[in-house]
Amino acid sequence: MGIKITADRMIDLSKEELAALHVDTISCYINMGDKSYSDMEDVFPEDVFRFMDETGQVARTAAKSPAVYSEFFGQFVAAGDTVIHFAVSSGISSIAANAKTAALDYPGKVFVIDSLLLSNGIALLVKYALQLIADGETDARKIVDLATGKIPKIQGSFLLDTLDCLYKGGRCSGLTYFAANLLKIKPVIYMNETGHMVVREKHRGNQARVLEAYIKSTFEKKPNPDLSMLYVVYTTYDKAVQENILNIVAKYHSFAQVRFNDVSCNCCVHSGRNTIGLFYMCQ
Repeated sequence: MGIKITADRMIDLSKEELAALHVDTISCYINMGDKSYSDMEDVFPEDVFRFMDETGQVARTAAKSPAVYSEFFGQFVAAGDTVIHFAVSSGISSIAANAKTAALDYPGKVFVIDSLLLSNGIALLVKYALQLIADGETDARKIVDLATGKIPKIQGSFLLDTLDCLYKGGRCSGLTYFAANLLKIKPVIYMNETGHMVVREKHRGNQARVLEAYIKSTFEKKPNPDLSMLYVVYTTYDKAVQENILNIVAKYHSFAQVRFNDVSCNCCVHSGRNTIGLFYMCQ
């Protein structure tokens, strides 16, 4: 009996790390053609990109129903635990709303935090909550309040290399898509205070050229990072790019840890190949 931390699979930590943290996750649906899959359970980023290459279409994402969330929470409540669930931002998905509806089945036993974040932004909140528990905090409501108070402190943004997925998914016009390709525009998307993804700035050039501008701008716009951890996520692994990121980051801050994580299919569906994201908590 105790406090059980759960999260949406878009937390974007590896299965091994989630197991070590004892954090259970629930996936969204990834729909490709007439088939539906559970993200990072029976479909993975390479499958999403292969589908896009072979069909010229993009996959679609869908939240699991309140009934599925209720069943997910129920297993932990039945074991005697109080559940704190970290949901992906309500600004980009109905996931948080469905999880909150499911929590009504377990009054006082399931708490849902609308993180207003995604990916490793959720991971930072989860690790903060786990540290509170490790330090002896046993009041679930207090942990929820303290973790919620940390949301504005988290920097979460992405540098997109291509607008292919946004265009094919109907999220940008043909004119915008054509102009971006012609001018080699790389937009930076960030999570704003209401949990929506908005364009923060635009850089011109290839990814290698604009990467430093993106990292520099991120540290300027969200200063005073907690130097214990920097998360970097990417949709397409490239060792040279990883080394370049480490070199650029070192010019500005000396993080105790810089962790690189793959992202879930959900992020790949919307952002496409070669997307890079930075996540850290500010002091």
